[in-house]
Amino acid sequence: MEPFPDQAGQPIHEADVAHVVIADLLDPQRRGRIETIVGPDRLTKREQVAAISTAIGEDIRLDQVSAAQARAFYQAQGGFAGANADFLFGFESYDGVEARSMSRATPTRNTPTSAWSRVNLRARICSGRDHAADFAGPRP
Repeated sequence: MEPFPDQAGQPIHEADVAHVVIADLLDPQRRGRIETIVGPDRLTKREQVAAISTAIGEDIRLDQVSAAQARAFYQAQGGFAGANADFLFGFESYDGVEARSMSRATPTRNTPTSAWSRVNLRARICSGRDHAADFAGPRP
């Protein structure tokens, strides 16, 4: 269930995030900095689901719903999902102020920051292969 399946982002592999954190911890000149790091490829949510589908060898259906439907679903879940549903679906900004709907938002292309060149990241593609077992259902 996804309200914006063609919205693109640049997912980053958790191992690349770890490399930046390690570099920040080991290099005194990097301490106190806040850097935005992004993945090497621009992928829509639809493409991300397709990559997971390929990785686990099973068809995955991605149902498009409205932002309000997705918000209600996550709010009903409770916990972290419920508490963050307004932010996740564009009804609220980081500071809790009512925001314009994400459906009208135009995502901008992020570019890798200087962290990429200074840390020598491997720029792993988030293909789903590394986490196929996390997504695969129980096998008979």
